Amino acid sequence: MKNVEIQNLPFAPPNPLGRTGPLRKDPLKDFQKVLSNSVKEVNQAMQQADQSIQEMALGRMDIHNAMIDIEKASLSFRLLMQVRNRMISAYEEIMRMQF
Repeated sequence: MKNVEIQNLPFAPPNPLGRTGPLRKDPLKDFQKVLSNSVKEVNQAMQQADQSIQEMALGRMDIHNAMIDIEKASLSFRLLMQVRNRMISAYEEIMRMQF
């Protein structure tokens, strides 16, 4: 039987998705990005609602569209607050755990 030599093997298996760079992402950075984008979107909805109120007061927008913008902003804000409350609750639960 002959001696078989294997040369030039990579140290890690090839990336199945064809990406270059590290395979692992930092989940904290992804979470921060999602949370930051959510806060920005809620802020934009609140600003749009304020703009709609001003437009309605000047007679440039009907009350129905202004109320829709106000409700969108209100619902977005309430959802963001519920997410925040759940995150705080989860954090408090983790802090109560004994190691």
